[in-house]
Amino acid sequence: MQDIKASILDRSSRKFWYIRCQVFFENENVQTFEESTKILKIEKTLKYMQTRYLPAWLARKQNEISLQKFESKKFSYFYEKYLEDHKGDKSFHNRIYIYRKVQDFFGKFEVTKITRLAVKEYLASLNITSRTKKDYLSCIKGILDIAMDAAVINQNVAVGIMLKASEKESIYPFSADEVMLLLEKSDEMLKNYLGIALHTGMRSGEILGLMHQDILNDRITIKRSISKGRITTPKTVGSIRDIPMFEAIKPFIDNQKKLSQSLYLFDYNKEFIRDVSFFKRRWQQLIKDCRIEYRKLYSTRHTFITAMLNSEKFKIMEIAAIVGHTSPEMIMKNYAGFIKDSHLKVDTSIDLFKNNSDSLGDSLKARI
Repeated sequence: MQDIKASILDRSSRKFWYIRCQVFFENENVQTFEESTKILKIEKTLKYMQTRYLPAWLARKQNEISLQKFESKKFSYFYEKYLEDHKGDKSFHNRIYIYRKVQDFFGKFEVTKITRLAVKEYLASLNITSRTKKDYLSCIKGILDIAMDAAVINQNVAVGIMLKASEKESIYPFSADEVMLLLEKSDEMLKNYLGIALHTGMRSGEILGLMHQDILNDRITIKRSISKGRITTPKTVGSIRDIPMFEAIKPFIDNQKKLSQSLYLFDYNKEFIRDVSFFKRRWQQLIKDCRIEYRKLYSTRHTFITAMLNSEKFKIMEIAAIVGHTSPEMIMKNYAGFIKDSHLKVDTSIDLFKNNSDSLGDSLKARI
């Protein structure tokens, strides 16, 4: 804003004095508006309105517009717009705590004062994995992108910031003996949950999202997930799938059906279980009772995948389809340590050329 001008209006048909105002902006735009003073003409003279009321009103309006202009440069202003844009995202409720922490730190700053170094130092101060830091960086970048769209800044200082790769958390599946011990020591709903998780590799939210209608004689249909009280579709498009009904799963499903009192296979007080944290205390106690090294409940998925690989009865493509990975590469990348020596177990008695010399020669001649 460069200037503001105003004058008192006497609208003959109205009982109040009015103000006509023009706001001149730096980009040469002009905003014009009128408003009532709520002061009766019979109470105050025109001279009073021009010499006493108008100067005070102008001072307040200039301060108000200046403050509004300052607020529109603050990180918090664009943070609110970022939330509005992303509140429909499937991951919104899982990441809102990240957004809030970013706002807590940068909210009071003007976006024009935020430097690349400030963003780097903030990320470096977080005692979290690089993978999680990427979510923080993505939030900062997204908010500053909106500030760029508003022409408040001409570059996004968060773009191009590289994060050091942190050591990948080791996959530590349960052994066969540990699996048997966990199932032996657990009971009722937790036992049924573990039985299904260990024999399907389903994600926790996918298990909680199972309804009776999803369970058929030969397969289980996975098409929803529950986390933090929200019912959504599974993690990726590939996660919406049918998986085979292994015989080992059936006793756990049948037992859980007897406990269920709703449309959902797993419920509590006739309502779906809102989050896998429902089992947290019982899981921690079970680990202690079994006297085995603590691992997250999610390790049941790792255990299933590694057991499938070690059985040597399934193709990697088949395993990827069962657990809902978008591609076999995900299995290769995350579980390479469990399959790196599988090539040493091939049938070494095979002679690739002994009985194929003629056909091999014909093939070569054909190419020449």
